[in-house]
Amino acid sequence: MEVSSPRRNSRPAPAEESETNLESLPPEIHGRIVSLLPVRDAVRTSAVCRSWRRIWESAPGLAHDWGYGADPAHADAVLARYTRPVRSFGFHLHKPSFRRADDWVPLLAGKEVQMLRLHFSYGRNIDPHYLDESIFSCRDLTRLDLIGCEIPAAPVGLAGFPNLTELYLYDVGFPDNGVRGLEAMIAESPLLQLLWLDKLWLPEDEDEDEDEDEEEEEDGHGFECWVIQAPNLRNLSIVCDDDNGWQIEELLYIEKVEISSDNYDTDRDFLKLLTSVARVRELCLKMPVS
Repeated sequence: MEVSSPRRNSRPAPAEESETNLESLPPEIHGRIVSLLPVRDAVRTSAVCRSWRRIWESAPGLAHDWGYGADPAHADAVLARYTRPVRSFGFHLHKPSFRRADDWVPLLAGKEVQMLRLHFSYGRNIDPHYLDESIFSCRDLTRLDLIGCEIPAAPVGLAGFPNLTELYLYDVGFPDNGVRGLEAMIAESPLLQLLWLDKLWLPEDEDEDEDEDEEEEEDGHGFECWVIQAPNLRNLSIVCDDDNGWQIEELLYIEKVEISSDNYDTDRDFLKLLTSVARVRELCLKMPVS
């Protein structure tokens, strides 16, 4: 009677065989796989096998979204080696690293960045970062998300973003040209569909005489009038401590509006406001309790 030999446990394929299997995939599949990974993991694929050492450098659509606490030097190194247009770039900067953004923004403009998120730590004893005017060179932007910075006056002819559909500004100021800078940025971004303005720093109107200024400061109306002109806008959110002088041009496609202020201008024409958003489907108007 023959005795069958004991079955042996299957062993993992040798590294050489695994590498051969990976190499057998079409190059476009390699790039597609890597482009779906978070940026740090994408860079780590260079250790998978010899043929993957530099795939991440040309993986199409790789998102350069760095998590909280990331080292800015890592973003420097990755941007320097990445050869494709940048789909998105996001970074949270702390005070010692604020200036790194001034190196990234012109580089990202050259790499046709589409979505840009720059959050600067803000709070007591932290001055906001003054952005370089190269931010206006990012002409391919479809989404811009800024926190804790100041936006300079735009170069002539470059006030807005021709492809921008989403604009998020939180704790942002316009020190050089005040409300006119913000007004132009919105008006000259013709495709804008979502606008989110939260706690902006806008200078008060200095043209009023002294007595009027004192009265307006008490009531919170010392701001110059400016108009939100965005014909394709669908979603609008304004959050401010004081009514900072905004007006809204009629919005034909508006779907959702949320406005919250602790101190509205006593001259605020709410009938005019409601008329300008008459087509809205969802309206949230928050007012202080008197």
